[in-house]
Amino acid sequence: MIKPERERRHGKTVAGIQVRTNKERELQPEDAQLDRLWEKFNDEGLADSIPDKAAGSPVYGVYTEYDNGADGDYSVLAGVEVTDETKVPDEFATLTLEAGEYLVFHGDRAGPDAAMEIWGKVWHYFETEDAPQRAFLTDYEVHEADRVTLYVGVK
Repeated sequence: MIKPERERRHGKTVAGIQVRTNKERELQPEDAQLDRLWEKFNDEGLADSIPDKAAGSPVYGVYTEYDNGADGDYSVLAGVEVTDETKVPDEFATLTLEAGEYLVFHGDRAGPDAAMEIWGKVWHYFETEDAPQRAFLTDYEVHEADRVTLYVGVK
């Protein structure tokens, strides 16, 4: 069983492209939004072209605007940290990674398959009796060259 670390995180602003989806939709290949989101983000080189990108920013996958916890619709933004959201053109969505308490789940490799593998461990972890309650405000993936780290907001 994976044992995540608990960490207090500061807020930051992220800009990128966003979709609205749910778990059931993602299980249907013809309706799935997340693969298309990441494909567009990568194909268009957005990690390097979003204006006002913070120096050294990794790529973020941000999960927010949850309806009914893990069972309802939620929004996902693929983006980078920016220093001033007023400098970001309207064609990009912006949001704030909420400051607060997070459980940190570390992956040991990079890429979308690594992120999905970590999410599987997260879902399993939160099924345990002694797991804290999820906040369902902001959860996010940090994609670095050699690994994916997942931050899950908790109460």
